[in-house]
Amino acid sequence: MAEAIRLSGITKQFGALKANDGVSLTIEAGTIHALVGENGAGKSTLSNMIYGLLRPDSGTIEIDGKRRSFSSTRQAIDAGIGMVHQHFMLVPTLTAAENIMLGKEQSRFVLPGKRLGEAIEKLGKQHGLEIDPGATVSSLSVGEQQRVEILKLLYRQSKILILDEPTAVLSPSETGRLFVTLRSLAAEGRTILLITHKLDEVLAVSDAVSVMRKGRLVGTISTAAATKEELARMMVGRDVLLRTENPEQKTGEAVLTIDKLGYVSPQGVEKLRSLSLTVQAGEIYGIAGVEGNGQSELLSLLWGTYERDGKTSGSIRIDGKPALGLNPAKIAALGVSMIPEDRLRSAIVAEYGIAENLIFGRHREPAFHRGIGFDRQVLRDNAAAMTGRYDIRSSAPGANPPVGSLSGGNQQKVVVAREMERPGLKLLVLAQPTRGVDIGAIEQIHKRIIDARQKGLAILLISSELEELIALSTRIGCLYKGAIRHEFSESEVRKGREHESGFEQEIGLHIT
Repeated sequence: MAEAIRLSGITKQFGALKANDGVSLTIEAGTIHALVGENGAGKSTLSNMIYGLLRPDSGTIEIDGKRRSFSSTRQAIDAGIGMVHQHFMLVPTLTAAENIMLGKEQSRFVLPGKRLGEAIEKLGKQHGLEIDPGATVSSLSVGEQQRVEILKLLYRQSKILILDEPTAVLSPSETGRLFVTLRSLAAEGRTILLITHKLDEVLAVSDAVSVMRKGRLVGTISTAAATKEELARMMVGRDVLLRTENPEQKTGEAVLTIDKLGYVSPQGVEKLRSLSLTVQAGEIYGIAGVEGNGQSELLSLLWGTYERDGKTSGSIRIDGKPALGLNPAKIAALGVSMIPEDRLRSAIVAEYGIAENLIFGRHREPAFHRGIGFDRQVLRDNAAAMTGRYDIRSSAPGANPPVGSLSGGNQQKVVVAREMERPGLKLLVLAQPTRGVDIGAIEQIHKRIIDARQKGLAILLISSELEELIALSTRIGCLYKGAIRHEFSESEVRKGREHESGFEQEIGLHIT
Protein backbone atom coordinates (compact mmCIF):
# COMPACT_ATOMS: atom_id res chain seq x y z
CA MET A 1 0.00 0.00 0.00
CA ALA A 2 1.21 3.54 -0.78
CA GLU A 3 2.52 5.78 1.97
CA ALA A 4 0.62 9.01 2.64
CA ILE A 5 3.00 10.27 5.37
CA ARG A 6 6.53 9.27 6.26
CA LEU A 7 8.28 10.97 9.18
CA SER A 8 11.96 10.28 9.73
CA GLY A 9 13.84 11.32 12.87
CA ILE A 10 11.56 14.26 13.68
CA THR A 11 12.88 16.27 16.63
CA LYS A 12 11.39 19.46 18.07
CA GLN A 13 12.72 21.21 21.16
CA PHE A 14 11.28 24.07 23.23
CA GLY A 15 13.98 25.29 25.58
CA ALA A 16 15.07 22.32 27.67
CA LEU A 17 12.05 20.23 26.67
CA LYS A 18 12.22 17.80 23.77
CA ALA A 19 8.60 17.69 22.67
CA ASN A 20 9.48 15.22 19.90
CA ASP A 21 12.64 13.11 20.08
CA GLY A 22 13.64 11.34 16.88
CA VAL A 23 10.13 10.28 15.86
CA SER A 24 9.92 8.05 12.79
CA LEU A 25 6.45 7.04 11.62
CA THR A 26 4.79 5.78 8.47
CA ILE A 27 1.07 6.22 7.77
CA GLU A 28 -0.45 4.30 4.87
CA ALA A 29 -2.78 5.99 2.41
CA GLY A 30 -6.48 5.24 2.69
CA THR A 31 -6.31 4.23 6.37
CA ILE A 32 -7.45 5.61 9.70
CA HIS A 33 -4.31 5.87 11.82
CA ALA A 34 -4.74 6.69 15.52
CA LEU A 35 -2.10 8.58 17.50
CA VAL A 36 -2.40 8.19 21.28
CA GLY A 37 -0.39 9.15 24.33
CA GLU A 38 -0.53 10.96 27.63
CA ASN A 39 -1.00 14.73 27.84
CA GLY A 40 2.29 16.30 26.87
CA ALA A 41 3.50 13.16 25.05
CA GLY A 42 4.15 15.18 21.88
CA LYS A 43 1.11 14.25 19.75
CA SER A 44 -0.04 17.80 19.04
CA THR A 45 3.50 19.02 18.36
CA LEU A 46 3.98 16.24 15.82
CA SER A 47 0.66 16.89 14.07
CA ASN A 48 1.31 20.64 14.04
CA MET A 49 4.55 20.01 12.15
CA ILE A 50 2.74 17.87 9.58
CA TYR A 51 0.25 20.73 9.17
CA GLY A 52 2.89 23.45 8.90
CA LEU A 53 2.14 25.25 12.16
CA LEU A 54 5.61 24.32 13.44
CA ARG A 55 8.87 23.37 11.73
CA PRO A 56 11.00 20.46 12.98
CA ASP A 57 14.47 21.17 14.30
CA SER A 58 15.69 18.06 12.51
CA GLY A 59 14.29 15.15 10.55
CA THR A 60 12.26 14.93 7.35
CA ILE A 61 8.60 14.87 6.32
CA GLU A 62 7.43 13.11 3.17
CA ILE A 63 3.91 13.49 1.80
CA ASP A 64 2.83 11.08 -0.94
CA GLY A 65 6.46 10.11 -1.47
CA LYS A 66 7.71 13.70 -1.87
CA ARG A 67 9.93 15.38 0.69
CA ARG A 68 8.27 18.51 2.10
CA SER A 69 9.36 21.40 4.29
CA PHE A 70 6.36 23.52 5.21
CA SER A 71 6.89 27.05 6.47
CA SER A 72 3.15 27.78 6.75
CA THR A 73 -0.19 26.06 6.96
CA ARG A 74 -1.00 27.44 3.50
CA GLN A 75 1.77 25.29 2.04
CA ALA A 76 0.44 22.23 3.88
CA ILE A 77 -3.11 22.94 2.69
CA ASP A 78 -1.86 23.26 -0.89
CA ALA A 79 -0.19 19.85 -0.42
CA GLY A 80 -3.58 18.34 0.42
CA ILE A 81 -3.39 18.38 4.22
CA GLY A 82 -6.22 19.63 6.43
CA MET A 83 -6.64 19.76 10.20
CA VAL A 84 -9.62 20.02 12.54
CA HIS A 85 -8.41 21.36 15.87
CA GLN A 86 -9.86 20.37 19.24
CA HIS A 87 -11.09 23.96 19.65
CA PHE A 88 -12.82 24.80 16.39
CA MET A 89 -11.40 27.57 14.20
CA LEU A 90 -14.74 29.00 13.09
CA VAL A 91 -16.10 32.56 13.00
CA PRO A 92 -19.39 32.43 14.96
CA THR A 93 -21.01 35.40 13.20
CA LEU A 94 -20.48 34.01 9.69
CA THR A 95 -22.59 31.35 8.01
CA ALA A 96 -21.49 27.76 7.57
CA ALA A 97 -20.88 28.39 3.86
CA GLU A 98 -18.83 31.51 4.56
CA ASN A 99 -16.68 29.63 7.07
CA ILE A 100 -16.13 26.81 4.60
CA MET A 101 -15.07 29.33 1.95
CA LEU A 102 -12.64 31.22 4.26
CA GLY A 103 -9.15 31.24 2.81
CA LYS A 104 -10.42 30.81 -0.75
CA GLU A 105 -12.14 34.19 -1.15
CA GLN A 106 -9.64 35.40 -3.73
CA SER A 107 -9.77 32.21 -5.77
CA ARG A 108 -11.34 32.53 -9.22
CA PHE A 109 -12.94 29.15 -8.54
CA VAL A 110 -15.21 30.41 -5.73
CA LEU A 111 -18.86 29.79 -6.61
CA PRO A 112 -21.54 32.50 -6.19
CA GLY A 113 -23.67 32.29 -3.04
CA LYS A 114 -26.55 30.08 -4.22
CA ARG A 115 -24.36 27.67 -6.15
CA LEU A 116 -21.90 27.53 -3.26
CA GLY A 117 -24.70 26.55 -0.89
CA GLU A 118 -25.90 23.87 -3.29
CA ALA A 119 -22.37 22.50 -3.65
CA ILE A 120 -21.94 22.35 0.12
CA GLU A 121 -25.32 20.65 0.58
CA LYS A 122 -24.34 18.05 -2.04
CA LEU A 123 -20.96 17.50 -0.39
CA GLY A 124 -22.63 17.13 3.02
CA LYS A 125 -25.16 14.56 1.82
CA GLN A 126 -22.43 12.62 0.05
CA HIS A 127 -20.47 12.19 3.28
CA GLY A 128 -23.22 12.13 5.92
CA LEU A 129 -22.33 15.65 7.06
CA GLU A 130 -25.62 17.45 6.43
CA ILE A 131 -25.78 21.10 7.50
CA ASP A 132 -27.67 24.24 6.53
CA PRO A 133 -25.09 26.29 4.56
CA GLY A 134 -26.95 29.52 5.33
CA ALA A 135 -27.10 29.04 9.12
CA THR A 136 -24.78 31.17 11.24
CA VAL A 137 -22.20 29.05 13.07
CA SER A 138 -23.30 30.44 16.46
CA SER A 139 -26.73 28.85 15.93
CA LEU A 140 -25.31 25.39 15.20
CA SER A 141 -24.82 22.60 17.72
CA VAL A 142 -21.29 21.47 18.56
CA GLY A 143 -21.71 18.41 16.35
CA GLU A 144 -22.89 20.56 13.43
CA GLN A 145 -19.94 22.93 13.90
CA GLN A 146 -17.60 19.96 13.63
CA ARG A 147 -19.30 18.97 10.37
CA VAL A 148 -18.55 22.48 9.07
CA GLU A 149 -14.87 22.00 9.96
CA ILE A 150 -14.67 18.66 8.15
CA LEU A 151 -16.60 19.99 5.13
CA LYS A 152 -14.12 22.84 4.94
CA LEU A 153 -11.35 20.28 4.44
CA LEU A 154 -13.34 18.29 1.89
CA TYR A 155 -14.21 21.51 0.01
CA ARG A 156 -10.47 22.17 -0.19
CA GLN A 157 -10.06 18.60 -1.51
CA SER A 158 -7.76 17.60 1.35
CA LYS A 159 -6.40 14.07 0.95
CA ILE A 160 -4.95 13.89 4.48
CA LEU A 161 -7.23 14.85 7.39
CA ILE A 162 -5.80 15.41 10.87
CA LEU A 163 -8.50 15.31 13.59
CA ASP A 164 -7.48 16.40 17.10
CA GLU A 165 -9.79 14.95 19.79
CA PRO A 166 -12.78 15.00 17.41
CA THR A 167 -15.25 13.32 19.80
CA ALA A 168 -14.42 15.34 22.93
CA VAL A 169 -17.69 17.31 22.74
CA LEU A 170 -19.90 14.90 20.83
CA SER A 171 -22.80 12.79 22.04
CA PRO A 172 -22.62 8.99 21.53
CA SER A 173 -24.95 9.21 18.50
CA GLU A 174 -22.88 12.04 16.96
CA THR A 175 -19.72 10.01 17.56
CA GLY A 176 -21.25 7.06 15.75
CA ARG A 177 -22.15 9.26 12.78
CA LEU A 178 -18.64 10.66 12.68
CA PHE A 179 -17.13 7.18 12.59
CA VAL A 180 -19.35 6.21 9.65
CA THR A 181 -18.10 9.34 7.84
CA LEU A 182 -14.45 8.60 8.62
CA ARG A 183 -14.72 5.04 7.33
CA SER A 184 -16.37 6.34 4.16
CA LEU A 185 -13.59 8.88 3.62
CA ALA A 186 -10.91 6.24 4.13
CA ALA A 187 -12.70 3.93 1.67
CA GLU A 188 -12.46 6.75 -0.91
CA GLY A 189 -8.69 6.79 -0.45
CA ARG A 190 -8.34 9.65 2.02
CA THR A 191 -5.99 9.26 4.97
CA ILE A 192 -7.17 10.07 8.50
CA LEU A 193 -4.78 10.84 11.38
CA LEU A 194 -6.91 10.55 14.51
CA ILE A 195 -5.51 12.05 17.73
CA THR A 196 -7.52 10.91 20.73
CA HIS A 197 -7.41 9.76 24.36
CA LYS A 198 -10.35 7.38 24.01
CA LEU A 199 -9.00 3.88 23.57
CA ASP A 200 -12.42 2.31 22.99
CA GLU A 201 -12.81 4.61 19.99
CA VAL A 202 -9.31 3.77 18.74
CA LEU A 203 -10.19 0.09 18.79
CA ALA A 204 -13.55 0.73 17.14
CA VAL A 205 -12.53 2.85 14.16
CA SER A 206 -8.78 2.80 13.39
CA ASP A 207 -6.70 0.48 11.24
CA ALA A 208 -3.41 1.09 13.05
CA VAL A 209 -2.37 2.90 16.22
CA SER A 210 0.87 4.61 17.20
CA VAL A 211 1.67 5.30 20.84
CA MET A 212 3.82 8.20 22.07
CA ARG A 213 5.32 8.67 25.50
CA LYS A 214 7.47 11.61 26.64
CA GLY A 215 8.17 12.78 23.11
CA ARG A 216 9.16 9.41 21.70
CA LEU A 217 7.33 6.87 19.59
CA VAL A 218 6.85 3.76 21.73
CA GLY A 219 5.49 1.66 18.87
CA THR A 220 2.96 1.18 16.09
CA ILE A 221 0.66 -1.84 16.00
CA SER A 222 -2.29 -3.09 13.99
CA THR A 223 -5.51 -2.20 15.81
CA ALA A 224 -6.87 -5.68 15.14
CA ALA A 225 -4.06 -7.09 17.29
CA ALA A 226 -4.32 -4.47 20.07
CA THR A 227 -6.11 -4.49 23.42
CA LYS A 228 -7.16 -1.58 25.58
CA GLU A 229 -4.93 -2.82 28.42
CA GLU A 230 -1.89 -3.08 26.15
CA LEU A 231 -2.38 0.40 24.69
CA ALA A 232 -2.84 1.91 28.15
CA ARG A 233 0.36 0.22 29.33
CA MET A 234 2.27 1.54 26.31
CA MET A 235 0.94 5.06 26.91
CA VAL A 236 1.64 5.31 30.63
CA GLY A 237 4.53 2.86 31.10
CA ARG A 238 2.67 0.87 33.76
CA ASP A 239 -0.51 -1.10 34.23
CA VAL A 240 -3.54 1.19 34.39
CA LEU A 241 -6.68 0.45 36.39
CA LEU A 242 -9.30 0.68 33.66
CA ARG A 243 -12.23 0.07 36.02
CA THR A 244 -12.84 2.66 38.74
CA GLU A 245 -13.08 1.23 42.25
CA ASN A 246 -16.36 2.58 43.61
CA PRO A 247 -17.12 1.26 47.11
CA GLU A 248 -20.51 1.76 48.72
CA GLN A 249 -20.94 4.88 50.82
CA LYS A 250 -23.60 5.98 53.28
CA THR A 251 -25.28 9.20 52.30
CA GLY A 252 -26.28 12.04 54.59
CA GLU A 253 -28.52 15.07 54.46
CA ALA A 254 -29.28 16.91 51.23
CA VAL A 255 -26.61 19.52 50.48
CA LEU A 256 -27.99 20.71 47.13
CA THR A 257 -31.73 20.98 46.60
CA ILE A 258 -33.09 22.19 43.27
CA ASP A 259 -36.85 22.59 43.14
CA LYS A 260 -38.84 23.29 39.97
CA LEU A 261 -36.01 25.35 38.51
CA GLY A 262 -36.85 27.18 35.33
CA TYR A 263 -34.95 29.58 33.09
CA VAL A 264 -36.03 31.49 30.00
CA SER A 265 -33.23 33.22 28.09
CA PRO A 266 -33.32 36.95 27.28
CA GLN A 267 -34.30 35.86 23.74
CA GLY A 268 -37.39 34.15 25.15
CA VAL A 269 -36.16 30.55 24.76
CA GLU A 270 -37.06 28.15 27.56
CA LYS A 271 -33.79 26.47 28.58
CA LEU A 272 -34.81 24.82 31.88
CA ARG A 273 -38.31 23.75 32.84
CA SER A 274 -39.34 22.67 36.32
CA LEU A 275 -36.06 20.85 36.95
CA SER A 276 -35.87 19.18 40.36
CA LEU A 277 -33.15 17.09 42.01
CA THR A 278 -31.29 16.68 45.28
CA VAL A 279 -27.65 15.80 45.95
CA GLN A 280 -26.88 14.36 49.37
CA ALA A 281 -23.66 14.42 51.35
CA GLY A 282 -21.57 11.40 50.40
CA GLU A 283 -23.10 10.81 46.96
CA ILE A 284 -22.32 11.58 43.33
CA TYR A 285 -25.38 12.60 41.33
CA GLY A 286 -24.62 12.17 37.64
CA ILE A 287 -26.43 14.08 34.91
CA ALA A 288 -26.54 12.40 31.51
CA GLY A 289 -27.67 14.20 28.41
CA VAL A 290 -26.77 15.32 24.91
CA GLU A 291 -25.12 18.73 25.12
CA GLY A 292 -27.50 21.61 24.52
CA ASN A 293 -30.33 20.27 26.69
CA GLY A 294 -29.85 22.75 29.53
CA GLN A 295 -26.53 21.69 31.05
CA SER A 296 -24.86 25.06 30.47
CA GLU A 297 -27.81 26.99 31.86
CA LEU A 298 -27.99 24.78 34.95
CA LEU A 299 -24.29 25.37 35.61
CA SER A 300 -24.62 29.12 35.15
CA LEU A 301 -27.54 29.25 37.60
CA LEU A 302 -25.66 27.16 40.15
CA TRP A 303 -22.62 29.44 39.91
CA GLY A 304 -24.45 32.77 39.56
CA THR A 305 -23.11 33.59 36.09
CA TYR A 306 -26.36 33.43 34.12
CA GLU A 307 -27.71 36.29 32.04
CA ARG A 308 -29.74 38.38 34.48
CA ASP A 309 -32.02 39.61 31.70
CA GLY A 310 -33.48 36.11 31.53
CA LYS A 311 -36.34 34.90 33.71
CA THR A 312 -35.81 32.42 36.53
CA SER A 313 -38.31 30.42 38.57
CA GLY A 314 -38.11 27.81 41.29
CA SER A 315 -35.29 27.61 43.82
CA ILE A 316 -31.74 26.45 44.53
CA ARG A 317 -30.75 25.78 48.14
CA ILE A 318 -27.31 24.86 49.43
CA ASP A 319 -27.32 23.46 52.96
CA GLY A 320 -30.80 24.90 53.26
CA LYS A 321 -29.71 28.43 52.30
CA PRO A 322 -31.16 30.16 49.20
CA ALA A 323 -28.51 30.41 46.47
CA LEU A 324 -30.36 31.36 43.29
CA GLY A 325 -29.29 34.87 42.27
CA LEU A 326 -26.13 35.04 44.39
CA ASN A 327 -22.83 35.93 42.74
CA PRO A 328 -19.99 33.37 42.45
CA ALA A 329 -18.08 34.70 45.47
CA LYS A 330 -21.10 34.33 47.74
CA ILE A 331 -21.87 30.87 46.35
CA ALA A 332 -18.25 29.79 46.91
CA ALA A 333 -18.54 31.06 50.50
CA LEU A 334 -21.32 28.49 51.02
CA GLY A 335 -18.74 25.76 50.44
CA VAL A 336 -19.22 25.27 46.68
CA SER A 337 -16.52 24.62 44.10
CA MET A 338 -17.01 24.27 40.36
CA ILE A 339 -15.10 22.85 37.42
CA PRO A 340 -16.79 24.55 34.43
CA GLU A 341 -17.36 22.87 31.07
CA ASP A 342 -15.17 25.33 29.13
CA ARG A 343 -11.83 25.79 30.85
CA LEU A 344 -10.49 28.32 28.30
CA ARG A 345 -13.44 30.67 28.71
CA SER A 346 -14.33 30.19 32.36
CA ALA A 347 -11.54 28.56 34.37
CA ILE A 348 -8.08 29.76 33.40
CA VAL A 349 -6.27 32.90 32.30
CA ALA A 350 -3.91 31.60 29.63
CA GLU A 351 -1.39 34.45 29.97
CA TYR A 352 -0.94 33.92 33.75
CA GLY A 353 1.39 31.35 35.24
CA ILE A 354 0.50 27.99 36.77
CA ALA A 355 1.00 29.36 40.29
CA GLU A 356 -1.47 32.21 39.77
CA ASN A 357 -4.08 30.01 38.10
CA LEU A 358 -3.91 27.59 41.02
CA ILE A 359 -5.19 30.25 43.45
CA PHE A 360 -7.95 31.91 41.42
CA GLY A 361 -10.98 32.15 43.67
CA ARG A 362 -8.73 31.73 46.70
CA HIS A 363 -6.64 34.82 46.05
CA ARG A 364 -8.24 36.69 48.95
CA GLU A 365 -7.14 34.11 51.50
CA PRO A 366 -4.64 35.63 53.99
CA ALA A 367 -2.33 32.61 53.65
CA PHE A 368 -1.35 33.73 50.13
CA HIS A 369 -0.57 37.33 51.12
CA ARG A 370 2.41 39.19 52.49
CA GLY A 371 1.78 42.84 53.24
CA ILE A 372 -0.26 44.39 50.45
CA GLY A 373 0.79 41.83 47.83
CA PHE A 374 1.11 38.10 47.33
CA ASP A 375 3.69 36.00 49.13
CA ARG A 376 5.52 34.62 46.09
CA GLN A 377 7.21 31.87 48.05
CA VAL A 378 3.86 30.59 49.33
CA LEU A 379 2.52 30.65 45.76
CA ARG A 380 5.55 28.70 44.54
CA ASP A 381 5.24 26.16 47.36
CA ASN A 382 1.53 25.72 46.66
CA ALA A 383 2.21 25.27 42.94
CA ALA A 384 4.97 22.74 43.61
CA ALA A 385 2.68 20.70 45.86
CA MET A 386 -0.24 20.81 43.41
CA THR A 387 1.79 20.03 40.28
CA GLY A 388 3.31 17.05 42.05
CA ARG A 389 0.03 15.77 43.47
CA TYR A 390 -1.85 16.08 40.17
CA ASP A 391 1.06 15.35 37.81
CA ILE A 392 0.80 18.70 36.01
CA ARG A 393 3.51 18.74 33.33
CA SER A 394 4.98 21.76 31.57
CA SER A 395 7.81 22.53 29.19
CA ALA A 396 9.74 24.12 32.05
CA PRO A 397 9.48 21.91 35.18
CA GLY A 398 10.02 23.90 38.37
CA ALA A 399 9.29 27.22 36.64
CA ASN A 400 6.02 29.11 36.30
CA PRO A 401 5.16 29.11 32.59
CA PRO A 402 1.89 30.57 31.29
CA VAL A 403 -0.95 28.07 31.55
CA GLY A 404 -1.68 28.71 27.87
CA SER A 405 1.61 27.00 27.00
CA LEU A 406 0.45 23.71 28.57
CA SER A 407 -1.33 20.92 26.71
CA GLY A 408 -5.12 20.92 27.03
CA GLY A 409 -5.03 17.98 29.42
CA ASN A 410 -2.52 19.66 31.71
CA GLN A 411 -4.60 22.84 31.70
CA GLN A 412 -7.52 20.71 32.87
CA LYS A 413 -5.38 19.23 35.65
CA VAL A 414 -4.66 22.78 36.90
CA VAL A 415 -8.41 23.47 37.13
CA VAL A 416 -9.16 20.12 38.80
CA ALA A 417 -6.36 20.59 41.34
CA ARG A 418 -7.49 24.10 42.27
CA GLU A 419 -11.19 23.30 42.61
CA MET A 420 -10.84 20.00 44.46
CA GLU A 421 -8.35 21.37 46.98
CA ARG A 422 -10.37 24.34 48.19
CA PRO A 423 -10.81 24.32 52.00
CA GLY A 424 -14.26 24.04 53.59
CA LEU A 425 -15.91 22.29 50.65
CA LYS A 426 -19.43 20.86 50.94
CA LEU A 427 -20.51 20.67 47.29
CA LEU A 428 -18.45 19.94 44.17
CA VAL A 429 -20.00 20.75 40.81
CA LEU A 430 -18.02 18.97 38.11
CA ALA A 431 -18.72 19.61 34.42
CA GLN A 432 -16.76 17.41 32.02
CA PRO A 433 -13.91 16.98 34.58
CA THR A 434 -11.83 14.67 32.36
CA ARG A 435 -12.44 16.30 28.97
CA GLY A 436 -9.24 16.13 26.92
CA VAL A 437 -7.39 14.24 29.66
CA ASP A 438 -5.36 11.07 29.01
CA ILE A 439 -6.17 7.66 30.43
CA GLY A 440 -3.58 7.79 33.22
CA ALA A 441 -4.83 11.18 34.42
CA ILE A 442 -8.45 10.03 34.16
CA GLU A 443 -7.63 7.17 36.53
CA GLN A 444 -6.13 9.68 38.99
CA ILE A 445 -8.97 12.22 38.74
CA HIS A 446 -11.63 9.53 39.16
CA LYS A 447 -9.88 8.30 42.29
CA ARG A 448 -9.84 11.81 43.73
CA ILE A 449 -13.55 12.26 42.96
CA ILE A 450 -14.35 9.00 44.77
CA ASP A 451 -12.09 10.02 47.68
CA ALA A 452 -13.94 13.35 47.96
CA ARG A 453 -17.26 11.54 48.06
CA GLN A 454 -15.95 9.13 50.71
CA LYS A 455 -15.10 12.16 52.86
CA GLY A 456 -18.76 13.17 52.77
CA LEU A 457 -18.83 15.75 50.00
CA ALA A 458 -21.89 16.09 47.80
CA ILE A 459 -20.93 15.96 44.12
CA LEU A 460 -22.94 16.93 41.06
CA LEU A 461 -21.30 15.40 37.98
CA ILE A 462 -22.24 16.52 34.47
CA SER A 463 -20.51 14.49 31.77
CA SER A 464 -21.04 13.58 28.14
CA GLU A 465 -19.15 10.33 28.81
CA LEU A 466 -21.71 7.70 29.78
CA GLU A 467 -18.92 5.33 30.81
CA GLU A 468 -17.67 7.94 33.28
CA LEU A 469 -21.14 8.60 34.69
CA ILE A 470 -21.80 4.90 35.20
CA ALA A 471 -18.40 4.32 36.82
CA LEU A 472 -18.72 7.18 39.34
CA SER A 473 -22.36 8.01 40.02
CA THR A 474 -24.56 7.00 42.92
CA ARG A 475 -27.70 8.05 41.04
CA ILE A 476 -28.13 9.28 37.45
CA GLY A 477 -30.63 11.82 36.18
CA CYS A 478 -31.35 11.98 32.44
CA LEU A 479 -31.60 15.57 31.20
CA TYR A 480 -33.73 16.21 28.13
CA LYS A 481 -35.02 19.57 26.91
CA GLY A 482 -34.28 21.26 30.21
CA ALA A 483 -35.86 18.75 32.60
CA ILE A 484 -34.93 15.52 34.36
CA ARG A 485 -36.76 13.04 32.16
CA HIS A 486 -35.86 9.93 34.18
CA GLU A 487 -33.81 9.14 37.27
CA PHE A 488 -31.97 5.86 37.88
CA SER A 489 -31.82 4.88 41.55
CA GLU A 490 -28.69 3.84 43.41
CA SER A 491 -29.55 0.14 43.08
CA GLU A 492 -30.28 0.51 39.34
CA VAL A 493 -26.96 2.26 38.76
CA ARG A 494 -25.05 -0.35 40.73
CA LYS A 495 -26.67 -3.14 38.69
CA GLY A 496 -26.03 -1.20 35.50
CA ARG A 497 -22.35 -0.90 36.39
CA GLU A 498 -22.09 -4.68 36.19
CA HIS A 499 -23.60 -4.67 32.68
CA GLU A 500 -22.18 -1.40 31.37
CA SER A 501 -22.84 -1.61 27.63
CA GLY A 502 -26.49 -2.52 28.04
CA PHE A 503 -26.94 0.19 30.65
CA GLU A 504 -25.45 2.81 28.34
CA GLN A 505 -28.09 1.95 25.77
CA GLU A 506 -30.82 2.20 28.41
CA ILE A 507 -29.61 5.66 29.45
CA GLY A 508 -29.41 6.66 25.78
CA LEU A 509 -33.14 5.99 25.38
CA HIS A 510 -33.91 8.70 27.95
CA ILE A 511 -31.60 11.43 26.61
CA THR A 512 -32.52 11.43 22.91
